[in-house]
Amino acid sequence: MTREIKIDASQVKRVVQQAKQSGTQMNAALPTTIKGKNQLLTADSLEKINQQLNELSNSYIGILQKQLVQTEQAVNTMIETDKALASSSKRK
Repeated sequence: MTREIKIDASQVKRVVQQAKQSGTQMNAALPTTIKGKNQLLTADSLEKINQQLNELSNSYIGILQKQLVQTEQAVNTMIETDKALASSSKRK
């Protein structure tokens, strides 16, 4: 019985790319202002909530992008390690 981890690098890269695009689309979909010329207290409250949502969204996207970079690096490291192990076992 062999213990082997198989990685489909093309599929991982495709999923990571889709996640990056989703983050970009999410940020573009949020309005930057909703108040306009309205002077109602509710509009002020909504404007504040909207601003917080945009800040939270930007933070989330930043964290997501860092995580995606780390995921890509981990996959590349696993692929390189696999190749190195395969070539060393062929030499034996």
